[in-house]
Amino acid sequence: MTARVAFKKRKVVHERVVWIVSVFDNPNDIKNYDIKTMKRLEQELYGKNSKSEKHVMIREIIDKKLVSYSNLSIDGHKKQNKKQVQKD
Repeated sequence: MTARVAFKKRKVVHERVVWIVSVFDNPNDIKNYDIKTMKRLEQELYGKNSKSEKHVMIREIIDKKLVSYSNLSIDGHKKQNKKQVQKD
């Protein structure tokens, strides 16, 4: 997917277009359930040595490209990610 992402750096809001690989196609679901994607976006947008709070907001999904299918349903992925968060 290609998405428009907003992030705050030095009290200025920046917007970029980035790529995302995820099972979820809703910006809220990606933010809430796809931990790997959000960590990758924080790393890519802020860098390794950033000490400030990292706020990444997915504004919209621009386009989607189907890579493959998943055996689990969307609800199955949500449950799997909730278990993973509870372990940490």
